[in-house]
Amino acid sequence: MASGMAVTVVTQSSTITTSVLVPFAGTGILTPAQVYPVVVGSNLGTTFTVVFAAFAGVGPDAEIGLQAAFVHLIHNLFAIVAIYVTPLLRPVPLLCAENLARVAAEHRWVLAVYLATVFIALPALVIVLAGVV
Repeated sequence: MASGMAVTVVTQSSTITTSVLVPFAGTGILTPAQVYPVVVGSNLGTTFTVVFAAFAGVGPDAEIGLQAAFVHLIHNLFAIVAIYVTPLLRPVPLLCAENLARVAAEHRWVLAVYLATVFIALPALVIVLAGVV
């Protein structure tokens, strides 16, 4: 986990950290269980990058930027404590990812439906229910 966090802080991109691991996992050099802690660390590392950037803010809205950065940091820390540190829950994301990958490899349309649902429909529903729009 520390390696993923360190690489992400240095490169300032969890996408780079994760993208470098994908070919290794895809060829079988690394297992999903080996990639998992590095990805968790990279997600935590990206929160530190955001906090560093928020400290650069000045003016009346700088406090809002810091609040958003700390919400991001605390959210990721709680997720790590709740899921990764808890032995009973630690395998759940791996099992979900493995099952989704297996199904998506057999039926490509499932991936499109999953992405549209998780990244478009659900956020839109939350926004509508929150009355923001």
